[in-house]
Amino acid sequence: MASCGRADRFLAPALRAAHFSVGRQNKDGSWYYGERDQPSQKWIDNFHTGYNLCALRNIGRFARTDRFEINLDRGLKYYVASFFECNGAPKYFHDRPYPFDIHSAAQAIITLLALRDLNPEHVTLARAVFRWSVEKMWDDRGYFYYQKHRCWTNRIPYLRWGQAWMLLALAHLLEHDLDQATSLQPAGPVNARQSEAVL
Repeated sequence: MASCGRADRFLAPALRAAHFSVGRQNKDGSWYYGERDQPSQKWIDNFHTGYNLCALRNIGRFARTDRFEINLDRGLKYYVASFFECNGAPKYFHDRPYPFDIHSAAQAIITLLALRDLNPEHVTLARAVFRWSVEKMWDDRGYFYYQKHRCWTNRIPYLRWGQAWMLLALAHLLEHDLDQATSLQPAGPVNARQSEAVL
């Protein structure tokens, strides 16, 4: 019981933070980067939107409340409609694509898989983001590029921003696919060839 009490004391401030966040959500479902009423704060981007959506999903589950579901649904619809091109390319901003950023791609895969229960088609979009990332941002030496601009590509392999985040995203995708493959197979282990087939 004591451990529950220690955990509970974090719940109230977490819920206050979530209420603050949904209180700043725009009517179209978006969030500005910051609170200040100036251009350096009033932009809307892919990965920060993804952070917000995943955070609302997690706090709703941990707090066992559905009070954020309306905000989550509105934000997710905006996210999917605003941040992806038809080939899966993850736009950086809601109103313009460049620079394509590997962190946006990684967080997109994580977000879409985390919220796949709201729309199974999000898995298809997550796969499209993955395929685009490998085609456009992958270096055969074993890493993902940082950013792709309109006329040039920044090929720096940032560890935290790019490689670690994409590794996490691909782990989520592989975990989902292995779960799917296991549920469709007779009892027994899923071999490497089966896991490659679902990707």
